[in-house]
Amino acid sequence: MNNKKRPTIATVAQHANLSVATVDRVLNARAPVNPDTAQKVHEAAEAVGYFAARLISQRINEKKPAYHFGFLLLGTSQTFYKTLSDAIVEQAREARAANIVCHVKLIHDRAPQSIARQIHQMAEHCDCIALVSFEHPLVIEAIEQVRQQGVPVVSLLTELPTRQPGAYVGTDNHEVGRTAGWLIAHGSHPAGGSVAVMLGGHRFLGHEQREAGVRSFFEEKAPQFRVLPPIVTLDNGAITEEATLDLLARHSDLRGIYVAGGGVEGVISALAATPQRPPMCVILQEPTVESRQAMRKGLVTLVIDSQPRLIAKELIELMVQLPGAEQIDPQRHRVLVPLQIVTPENI
Repeated sequence: MNNKKRPTIATVAQHANLSVATVDRVLNARAPVNPDTAQKVHEAAEAVGYFAARLISQRINEKKPAYHFGFLLLGTSQTFYKTLSDAIVEQAREARAANIVCHVKLIHDRAPQSIARQIHQMAEHCDCIALVSFEHPLVIEAIEQVRQQGVPVVSLLTELPTRQPGAYVGTDNHEVGRTAGWLIAHGSHPAGGSVAVMLGGHRFLGHEQREAGVRSFFEEKAPQFRVLPPIVTLDNGAITEEATLDLLARHSDLRGIYVAGGGVEGVISALAATPQRPPMCVILQEPTVESRQAMRKGLVTLVIDSQPRLIAKELIELMVQLPGAEQIDPQRHRVLVPLQIVTPENI
C-alpha cells in the first residue's frame, strides 16, 4: 500500500513560501493576485505534483490580457533573422503578463510603398507592431498613420526618424560602430592604414550609425587610420565578395574591414581566395556557422553579436506595455541591448 500523502493546498503553499490564502486565491480566482506570485504558485503546484496544477495554469491564463502582435522582419537568407523570429515566438509563448498571438511577416519586396502597405495591413488586426525597415518618407508616413489609429509601433534593430519619439529595441548602433573601430585599431598594425566599412544601404539608419561610429572613433582616437568611403552591398554576398576583392587589389595598406550588415559570406569567400594579403582585422556582424568556421581558419578576427534572443525578450516585455499607453516615453520605451564580442576563443 502506498502511504505517500497526496499534496494539498498547504503543501503547495509551503513549497512556494506563500500563505494558504494566497494559493487559494489563485486556485479559485477569489481576488486579484500579482502575476509573478500566481506563476510561483503554479510552479510549486507542478513541483509537488498537486492534482490541480493544470487548473491553476488555466486560472492564470484566464486573467492575462490577450494581444495580437505583428512583426515585420527583413526577408533575407541571413541566419540572424531566422534566429530572431524563432526567439520572438518563443518569448511570446513564455510571456507571463499576457496571452500573445504572433503574426510574423517577412519583407521580401523592399519597395517603400510595399512596406507601407504591409504596415497598414498588419495594423488592421494587431494591437502592436514591431518592424525592421529602412528610412523612407512613405514608410515613416505609414507608421505615423497607424500610430494615430491607436496601434503602437516599435522600431527594431534600427531607429526610424518619426515626428514623435518612438519605441525602440536593439543595440546602440553608434556604439557598435565605435566598438568596431576600437577593435580594428587595437587588432591591426599600430602605424595605421586604410579601413573599409560595408553597409547594406544608406537608408538603413542602423548601418549608417555604425559607419558614423567607426569614423568618429578613428577621427578622435586613432587618426593614423583612414576610413574609406562606405561601400554599399545591399547585404548581397556576391556584391560583398566583389567589393572585398577590389579593396584587396587597390589598397595595399588595408588594415581593417568591418561588415556592418549582411552578405558576410562574400567577404569570407574573397579572403579565402586571397591567401597573399596584408595582415588585417576583419570584423563581421552577427555570428553564423560560416563566420565561426572563418574565425577558426583565421580568415575573420572577430564577430559582433547583437544578441537576438535577448532582443526578443526585451521586445516582448516592451510590447506588452504599449497597448493602451497614453504616450511613448522616449527613455523608458527605448531599450538598448548590449552587444557581445565573439572571438575564436569563445565560439
